[in-house]
Amino acid sequence: KPFGLSRISVPSPVDYNLSDAYPNPFNPSTVLSFSVPVETNLTLSIYDMSGRLVRTLADGVMDIGYHNFIWDGMDGNGQAVSSGMYIYSLQGENISITKKMVMMK
Repeated sequence: KPFGLSRISVPSPVDYNLSDAYPNPFNPSTVLSFSVPVETNLTLSIYDMSGRLVRTLADGVMDIGYHNFIWDGMDGNGQAVSSGMYIYSLQGENISITKKMVMMK
């Protein structure tokens, strides 16, 4: 073991989980975290309060484990979003979890 470090083993998640955005409220960015108990196809998307898609952060096969994505407060066109409440949603064949976050400028 180099420099006396030991590897820490983290158990695989047993269920899907979408954590609260951190920080929340946020400016200019926040971290969206989720866990995946089996390899599966998932989409992590952000919507405004009228239900319009703002940006998709992840779309594809996710490995078993814990995943973190940073949202920089930009929409899909690279434009900064306005202050307000946003919905973030984790969707897949066997999962649908939605939470809220607030952008404060």
